[in-house]
Amino acid sequence: MVYWLSGEFREDAQAVHIADRGLLLGDGVFETVLLKDGVPAFWDAHMARLEGALNALHIPARADVFAPSAVKELAARNGAASGAAVLRLTATRGAGGRGLAPPPGVAPTLLMTVEPYAPPADDPLRLVVGARRRSEQSLSARYKTANYLDNVMARREAAEAGADEAVMLNGKGRVACASAANVFVLSGDGTMTTPPVAEGALPGIVRQVLLERAGEDGFAVREAAIEPSALRGKRIFLTNSLIGVRPARFHGETALRDSGGDGLLSALQAWYKKILDQDVERRAGLF
Repeated sequence: MVYWLSGEFREDAQAVHIADRGLLLGDGVFETVLLKDGVPAFWDAHMARLEGALNALHIPARADVFAPSAVKELAARNGAASGAAVLRLTATRGAGGRGLAPPPGVAPTLLMTVEPYAPPADDPLRLVVGARRRSEQSLSARYKTANYLDNVMARREAAEAGADEAVMLNGKGRVACASAANVFVLSGDGTMTTPPVAEGALPGIVRQVLLERAGEDGFAVREAAIEPSALRGKRIFLTNSLIGVRPARFHGETALRDSGGDGLLSALQAWYKKILDQDVERRAGLF
């Protein structure tokens, strides 16, 4: 694999300094971006979220250091200039001395990788409610930090139960999100509800698109606290940048993808695909 590290394209497998704080302490942030034919989807939103994370963690770097020209070249070098691929952007505080206090004058480590990606089938994801709680007060709940241990353990718990994803509850026992996705519930009147960021939900990019734009085309989307009991027997879908909008069900339950015959979830998936394609087409000339 060819990767981009702090301004250079490289192929050697061992490149991160042994004192890098991202490696030793999880002191860093990242973004996962879907590429279509080498063009990133919702690039502006990803850059804004990354910039916010860098500022919140006081990492002395700007999101725009990940330049479109470098993304394009990296995709081409990894055989991902056509079709779907995953772009991962990572920024750590860099290599510093021992201890927790961020040392002054350290140069951040900046990393980009691109890998071809096979979009998953649209079968409903199998869910369990995980035992791992998500602190709604933590920076790791608000931003995509390099410290993802709670999410890793939640996903492991799901796998051990024979499921695909774990719903993570917050400190008050309410739904926050899944280990790698936002959670939406469809009510009988067609309203789609997702937990607010204040409940510990990650401010996901697809979540943002739905909240900001789906109402323009007649979909009813809102933020509200969700009790885990409210998920049972309901139509559920998950969202993230790679899966888009995907139906889900509790492990052992029958999927309720479009029960009632309203076709709402299928219509939402078609709408999201249209919005995504429009965003990629608009940006194609820049990448």
